[in-house]
Amino acid sequence: MQTLLQDLRYALRMLAKNPGFTTVAVLTLALGIGANAAIFSAVNSLLLHPPGISHAQRLAAIRVRYEKLNLKSIVASAPDYTFVRDHREIFASAAMQTDGGFNYTGGDWPLRMRGSRVTWQWFDVFDAKPLLGRVFAAEEDQPGANHEVVLSYNAWKSTFGGDANIVGRSIQLNQEPYRIIGVMGPDFLWPNPTDLWAPLGLKPEDFAIDNLFNESYFVVARLQPNVKLADATAYLNLVTQQIWDDPRAQGYPKNSGWGIFAIPFTEFVYGDVRKPLLILLGAVGFVLLIACSNVAGLLLARALGRSKEFAVRTALGASPWRLAGQVLTEGVLLAAAGMVLGLAIAFGVLRAILALATENLLTGVAISMDGHVLGFTALLAAVSALIFGTAPAWRMARINPQTNLKQGRGTGHATRGDHRFRDVLVVSELALALVLLASAGVFLKSLAKLRDVDLGFRPHGLMSAALALPDRAYETPAKQISFLRSALERLANSPGVESAAAAVPLPFSGFGGSASFGIEGRVLRPGDPGPHGDIRQVSPGYFDTMKIQLIRGRTFTDQDRLGSQPVAMIDENLGRQYWPDQDPVGQRIRNGSNSPWKTIVGVVTPVRHSQVAGDESSAEGVIGAAKGVYYYPLYQVESAATFLIARTNGDAAGLGATIREAVQAVDPGQPISDLKTMDQRVTLSLGPRRSAVALLTVFAAMALSLAAVGLFGLVRYNVAQRTQEIGVRMALGASRRDVLKMVLGEGLQLALFGVGGGLVAAFALTRVMGGLLYGVSATDPLTFAGMAVLLTLVALFASWLPARRATRVDPIVSLRYE
Repeated sequence: MQTLLQDLRYALRMLAKNPGFTTVAVLTLALGIGANAAIFSAVNSLLLHPPGISHAQRLAAIRVRYEKLNLKSIVASAPDYTFVRDHREIFASAAMQTDGGFNYTGGDWPLRMRGSRVTWQWFDVFDAKPLLGRVFAAEEDQPGANHEVVLSYNAWKSTFGGDANIVGRSIQLNQEPYRIIGVMGPDFLWPNPTDLWAPLGLKPEDFAIDNLFNESYFVVARLQPNVKLADATAYLNLVTQQIWDDPRAQGYPKNSGWGIFAIPFTEFVYGDVRKPLLILLGAVGFVLLIACSNVAGLLLARALGRSKEFAVRTALGASPWRLAGQVLTEGVLLAAAGMVLGLAIAFGVLRAILALATENLLTGVAISMDGHVLGFTALLAAVSALIFGTAPAWRMARINPQTNLKQGRGTGHATRGDHRFRDVLVVSELALALVLLASAGVFLKSLAKLRDVDLGFRPHGLMSAALALPDRAYETPAKQISFLRSALERLANSPGVESAAAAVPLPFSGFGGSASFGIEGRVLRPGDPGPHGDIRQVSPGYFDTMKIQLIRGRTFTDQDRLGSQPVAMIDENLGRQYWPDQDPVGQRIRNGSNSPWKTIVGVVTPVRHSQVAGDESSAEGVIGAAKGVYYYPLYQVESAATFLIARTNGDAAGLGATIREAVQAVDPGQPISDLKTMDQRVTLSLGPRRSAVALLTVFAAMALSLAAVGLFGLVRYNVAQRTQEIGVRMALGASRRDVLKMVLGEGLQLALFGVGGGLVAAFALTRVMGGLLYGVSATDPLTFAGMAVLLTLVALFASWLPARRATRVDPIVSLRYE
């Protein structure tokens, strides 16, 4: 211990004596450690330890698939939920949830509150305790008894002013009284976003096996402590097989590819950001390796410069391993200082990331630097010290004491092995930098391709808002349609509005729906799942307002109302799937045997609904990208919740107030919510990609800068070591051009080795990003070539600066140089 304290004191004095070296080394490490700590904070809060959830690894989302219907992962049914809830050997608890917004009219103006209707075990599944009051009891999750609510922390603060006496208060929601029984803490956000929770209150018949294929609810379950996800998967596979073998199903589950399965909760919630985050974590890992290589080179050069000191200490009895320990101690101190400064940098980087990725990469979840992040950062610092401290320590341990004494008069000369090692470090830095540059390049090219994708409609100039009519005041379809007609008429005639319409759901709104349908004249074989498609309800003028192209037939008109002939429209995808050799216009479809036949009157181009590229998804599930769509007139169906859209030639954002005025002119107590332009909705769908590209580009630039600094330092050191040689060359007739060419050639040689190694590594590693790219190969040759040229030019510039200094060497002075 005394020796260690002595080494620490001496190391502190030596680092303080060389403030320039210490500052550069600490800053380099701090950048690498800080970037890693910031990205790990996001990974930890989203994938490892989500806020408000204890033992997140035991949570599973229960999902349903229909392979033959191109439905890959959708919500479950109430009977599906009972299979999970009642099997206590596997699942400790389970709960269901569905969206259920509320209109709150107790404030100064009407307010739309985002609600979730849940079974009473919802909070138990997440092991979440309320901040105030209590959560639901079983008897409150019953039909007619479900008029209690639990507030989210944000809603309690923003809407109710953080009233500590809020528990027990009655408020008006959807023009009905609800009693507040509790307030959750700030960490509990599931589902996010939510302002309040209310009991689901399903009837007993909703859980009957007849409703097995009526999927409407998100189901989440907590596994028993000693149960693995594989055990839950095996049980659900058994349930699937039992449903397939049930004769009452008449072969439908098997023929449609129905199945129930479980996936980790964090994977379900953050599936879109999981891969980008892990790629970013790998990217900042490369940045840290480059930083460690730089510091290792600095320490090695410094150790060589201290040969006189080490020679004297050797003469006084210090062993080579004692000297190595001293060098390693200095490395540990540098790493510790880099960790402290890195945490401060991580805090700033994290705030910048949150500002960059709000509602995109990080989905609004609170990201914090907790004990797990601190432990990770300390581990990074320790590993970094080991990486960059080992090389100079090992060099000191292997030095010959006699050789050390012989070099006592000078600053020491690097061996061929020392030169080779520093060359390898710089080549490695350049190779790692090229991997990041190539990755950022293909991502940027992919993002540029996505901007040119035809969505099937024109988002620019469109403003949208969500509208939900309360059941008590608008309990019949006639009242709902009357309200919509009046609101749309006022909106369409407002200043600056070209046209207006309504739809449910709206593209890029996060909502969707699909259903089976029948085709007149087609008889299904036993067990045949039948036709299936996504379903939309739209008002007259919707296709003109959205600028969706009509291919044949007509669109909906004001004459398509209640009491008139039922009609429908389809898109080209549905037409190709179910009427490949005939004109679908004039054909008739219907949902269920009790509904009237609807005549197809028009065909439109397909529209991207939730993703600019790849499989479509919504709050209900994930479907194949080419899923067909059929449309019904909004004035012929019942729909209390819709989206209003308005098109303008000017700034679409300015239509928000216009939409609100049009709605409240019809009903002053009716709020609107989710005001966004369609450009904003499309941009948000690209959020994970855009944020990942921006961050990866920043880290690639950081890696390029650090690699250039490393090459600059190496060439500068070599020039200083060869000052006498350069003087001799110039004295014997070498021109400044010859010296410049020699130094630049050595730097270029290192750069080319780095480019070669980087290209090989990039070709191997960028393949993991294939699923995140659109319209470009993960090994795009033009991108790789461009980044290789960029790296080479930067490397040449880094070599040119010390090379220029070498050309100014005075031969007379250099010949006396030692």
